[in-house]
Amino acid sequence: MLKMTQELENAVSAQHGGPLRIAGQERSYVVMSDDLYRELSGVADDTDLDESVAALQRAMSDVRAGRTRLASEFLDELSRKYAVPS
Repeated sequence: MLKMTQELENAVSAQHGGPLRIAGQERSYVVMSDDLYRELSGVADDTDLDESVAALQRAMSDVRAGRTRLASEFLDELSRKYAVPS
């Protein structure tokens, strides 16, 4: 795990845990405390947090590899599969 600078930690703390948008060299980033991330994403413990982060990493890999489809196509498929009336 990377360690953040004291300056960055102070800035996130000043925002009550974030989220805080930070300019990087090539793009901007959003930083928040893991307490706030847990609250926003509904993860309870370290295992849930690790699984949540891993799921986000897998999802981003899928997007970069072009393994995506329109949400409307997916929802239509679910409706047909489970006979949900439209």
